[in-house]
Amino acid sequence: MRTIPLTIVMRSLGVGGTENHLLQLLPRLDPKRFDIELIPLGYENDMLHAFVDAGIVVSSANRNALGITSVILHLIRRVHARKPLLHTFLPEPYLLGAPIGLFSGAKALVMSRRGRNYYQRRHQLAAWIEHRLHRHTDILLGNSLQVVTDLLEEGAPPERVRLIYNGIDILKYVAGADHPKKRQITRTNLGIPESCIVVICVANLFNYKGHADLFKAIALLGRTFLDKGILLVVGRDEGAKQMLESLMASLGLSANIHFLGERSDISELLLASDIGILASHEEGFPNAVLEGMAASLPMVVTDVGGNAKAIIDGECGYVVPAHQPSMLALALSNLLNDITQRQMMGRLARKRVTELFSIETCVAAYESLYEEVWSRVKHH
Repeated sequence: MRTIPLTIVMRSLGVGGTENHLLQLLPRLDPKRFDIELIPLGYENDMLHAFVDAGIVVSSANRNALGITSVILHLIRRVHARKPLLHTFLPEPYLLGAPIGLFSGAKALVMSRRGRNYYQRRHQLAAWIEHRLHRHTDILLGNSLQVVTDLLEEGAPPERVRLIYNGIDILKYVAGADHPKKRQITRTNLGIPESCIVVICVANLFNYKGHADLFKAIALLGRTFLDKGILLVVGRDEGAKQMLESLMASLGLSANIHFLGERSDISELLLASDIGILASHEEGFPNAVLEGMAASLPMVVTDVGGNAKAIIDGECGYVVPAHQPSMLALALSNLLNDITQRQMMGRLARKRVTELFSIETCVAAYESLYEEVWSRVKHH
């Protein structure tokens, strides 16, 4: 059986949901069946060593005065040399990688979109190009039903549109016998007493992630939160931090909200927390929700993207409308005041993510898809 040459084109090796998804996925693909090369378009290298240490070949363009031209030329050379199954992740790699794949000898094209298509309203030329690329792409892959629906409404051929949910490494979030010790150490390092109830939001600081709604919800809770609650805000600043810090100060929440920035110890932070929350206005299928579930946290999420597929409202957390701080506050209040409910919902959340969204299930789906596409290529 011939090994399938698989070239993955992604935006960068910075820290983010797609990068973490690929870091879990690619090393688990069967090396006897797939010869993987990863090509990042940008120069962010925060996660480079993690991919290399996991055995993934990373092929980056040499940095020079040509800028994006050097990236394009490098991608053309690699595609021409390998004749691969080319899989692009996110819009920019699709817009650049798919045309190069078509004209440089890629045997098959797969694209992955991992969020809603709202960006197309601001970039109409990009939208026009994408819609035409859809006709020439072998598989168009979404990670939630909403993303799949977007692709279909854009005119993607239905027989080429597929759905694969994200998956995570459940074992990474096992509490285990040493959980109380890890929890205590992490809280001590953060200066958080064990008596506090910790709510954690893992999301880079974009406006659409809804942090402002979350801050307003906490303000609505008043002493219910101020006397015993701490909110950990985990993620890099993408332009919203200054506004959020001003909002936090104006609402009198400075003592209860900790901005932790970008972190590499997410699993430890989750195990030190009591409630997970994501207040986004738009999503694809966020790993942050699955990770919170795996850490046995009851989750409060907005009803966007695939959130309601992950969380069954009232069973393993709460699903509330986006843009409504009062509904976020109500859900948080229920959990803050009832430790039994928190623990029960947390157990059910972990059970659900283990059964439906494990990385093993996700890897098997990708392998099957790649084999199907490659088999089709061989028979033409």
